[in-house]
Amino acid sequence: MTKKLLIVFFFLGTFFAKAQCPQVFDYLGVLSNKPYFINCSGTGSYLMNVQSNVGWGAYTINWGDGSPNQVAGAYTANSLIPHTYTTATTDTFLVTLMIPSLSCTMTGVVVMEKPVNSSIQIPIGGVTQACAPATLQFINSSTDVSATTTFTWNFGDGSPPVVFNYTNAAQTISHTYSVGTVNCQTAVTLMAMNYCSFGNPTTANFNPIQIYDKDVAAITPDAFVKCLPNTTFTFSNTTTRNCLAQGNTFQRQEEWNFGDYWGMRSRFNSSLATMATNNTNYYNLSWYRNLFCCFTG
Repeated sequence: MTKKLLIVFFFLGTFFAKAQCPQVFDYLGVLSNKPYFINCSGTGSYLMNVQSNVGWGAYTINWGDGSPNQVAGAYTANSLIPHTYTTATTDTFLVTLMIPSLSCTMTGVVVMEKPVNSSIQIPIGGVTQACAPATLQFINSSTDVSATTTFTWNFGDGSPPVVFNYTNAAQTISHTYSVGTVNCQTAVTLMAMNYCSFGNPTTANFNPIQIYDKDVAAITPDAFVKCLPNTTFTFSNTTTRNCLAQGNTFQRQEEWNFGDYWGMRSRFNSSLATMATNNTNYYNLSWYRNLFCCFTG
C-alpha cells in the first residue's frame, strides 16, 4: 500500500511541477509550453509579443539579446508584452520567463533567418572523374545558412547519408568511392533545411560524377576443340565494359593475342575475331586493355 501511495505522489508531483508555468502563444497563435517565434525575413528588426490566455503575478523576462530584463509586478491575461529584436546577421535567441510565485521558469526560442538554399561546388583543381577507389572533394556553398540549419550529404554510392549542423557551410568534405559501388552517372546531393524551410528542404545536385572501374575481360569461343579439316575458330569478345551504357566508348583499347606468334596479333575494339590453323596446338588468348584505369587480361 505504501509503494502505491508513493507512486501516486510521484506522478502527482511531476504533473503539478509541469503545470506551474502558464502557456504562451507562439508565432502561429498556438498555446505552447516552449513557444517558438520565427521571423523569416532574415536580418533587421523583428517585433515579437509575449501573450498568454491567463494572468500571473510578478515576473521577469530575459530576452536573450543582451538588452535589459523586463521586470513587472503582474501580467494581465491576453495583454501583450512587446520586444523588438535587431540583428545584422541571422541569429537565434533564447527567451526566459520567470514567475517566482509559480516556481515557473519557461524558455522560448526567437529565430531570425531566411530559408537556406543548398549548393555544391568543386574545389579549384578538384576532379569529377577518377578510377576507383578514389577520394573526391566537394564544397558546401549553401547560402542563407543559420544556426538552425542541418545538412544531409548523399554521395550516391549506397553509403549512409552524412548529416551535419550549420558549421558545415563553406566547408570542404571528402568522400571515398570504392570499387564496384557506382557508375559513370553518379549524382551527389546536398539537402539543407532550417526552421524557415518549414519541412521543405532545398536540394542541390552535382552530376555526373564519373567513377571508372576495371573492365572485366572475357572471350567466348564457338568451340574449344575442332577436327580437321575444320580449322577455323571464332571468338566473341564478351568483355564487361565499365560505364559503356553511359557512353564511355573513347578511353579503352582491346587487343587480341592468339598465342600463335606468327598469325594475327591484334585487332583493336573488335567484338569478333577468327583464327585459322593447320597445326595441332594449344592457344592462349589474351590481352584486354582499359587505358583509362588499368590493364586487365
